[in-house]
Amino acid sequence: MLQIFLNSYRNSPLNLTNQETLKKPSTLLLGFASGMSPFGMAIVVPTLELFVNEFQSTYSSVQFIISAYLFGLAIAQPFMGFLSDKLGRKPVMVSGIILFIIASYICMTAEGLSTLIVARFLQGIGGSVGTVTSRAIIRDTYSGDQAAKSLSRVTATMGMAPMIAPVVGAIALSLTGSPSGIFMVTLLIGLSILFPVIFYLPETVVKGGLDKNKSSWYKNYNKFLRSETFIGSTFIYGFTTGSFFAILAVGSTVFSRNLGIDSIGFGLIWSSLTVLYASATFFAGNLTAKLGLMKVLNIGVRLNLVAGSLFAFLIYLTGTNIYSIIFPLALMFIAHGFIVAMSMAKAVSDFPNIAGASSGLSSSLGLLTGGLFSILSGSIYTGEFMPIAIIVWLSTFFCYLCFLLVRSGDQKKKD
Repeated sequence: MLQIFLNSYRNSPLNLTNQETLKKPSTLLLGFASGMSPFGMAIVVPTLELFVNEFQSTYSSVQFIISAYLFGLAIAQPFMGFLSDKLGRKPVMVSGIILFIIASYICMTAEGLSTLIVARFLQGIGGSVGTVTSRAIIRDTYSGDQAAKSLSRVTATMGMAPMIAPVVGAIALSLTGSPSGIFMVTLLIGLSILFPVIFYLPETVVKGGLDKNKSSWYKNYNKFLRSETFIGSTFIYGFTTGSFFAILAVGSTVFSRNLGIDSIGFGLIWSSLTVLYASATFFAGNLTAKLGLMKVLNIGVRLNLVAGSLFAFLIYLTGTNIYSIIFPLALMFIAHGFIVAMSMAKAVSDFPNIAGASSGLSSSLGLLTGGLFSILSGSIYTGEFMPIAIIVWLSTFFCYLCFLLVRSGDQKKKD
């Protein structure tokens, strides 16, 4: 499939062959493509208990609907990044979106839990291309603080996806009356992204660029894993998503049991926080041009640590109530708006010729870290929210330590 698209794009007028004709890609389109994978992961959150009843299974088995998807993302992203360096960004992205669409249809029509889990694994593989290739495309066409600013636009759209997905999933569930109906949404989203990508997304690996990327994958990954900048930035992103997923895993249950807020109320509050995150992301992108990437990232990780500490402190001091949750959560969403785009841009900043591979490995490790926090949160939650608050605080603390690692790497380059 990849070879067919590769040949067609090389002969297409949409394919760019030199730096002079290189067009700037639409950050909105890249944002939608990037948001496809986190949206596909989070949309199933409100339906898990219904799948337990539909398949007459246990909750621990149904959890694999999420785990299989995350596993597909984790193993596919480094591979997709490597392929995008070798074959080009566009054919890899198009092939992945097509796989995502096909897998969505299988999910929608699956009659057994095993079939659904396998289809979700394939859906995760297909969805993995959006984040990886979008970051690489930004790195192809921009550099330095400008790359961070452009990536902040992409990240604002991408970051909203897992936040609004549970709300969309609940609406789709009410309209279709079946938990499998949510996959009609992912299928339609895949189709709505596929055609604009085919007709409007330029190929940003210029002629001759593919020939430069001949290093074996293990040599490239050895470079990444020896880079303090790469490791630190990757896990800043990982621990940031970790705190988000730790809360998301139990959020609807906590709001219902502890706060007496139903799914509609939870959706409205979560949507408001999403707007807050998006606004902070756009503001951080503009601020980067004035202060520089590292200063904006520094603001974000410090604010994130304050939010995490406030979260644990208020829960411990006053218990689980609307104030002890919403105020720290709002502050944390603002901090995430400063962190996510900056850390993603920083992770690939040292490897312009292999941006696809670096983006793939970085995304894989980051999402895997976030997924582990989700699993940990779901496994230890027994009705008491304090352990979750401690997990969230730890994620913000480790996020700050990773920033110190990035700063140390930058200092060594200057020396």
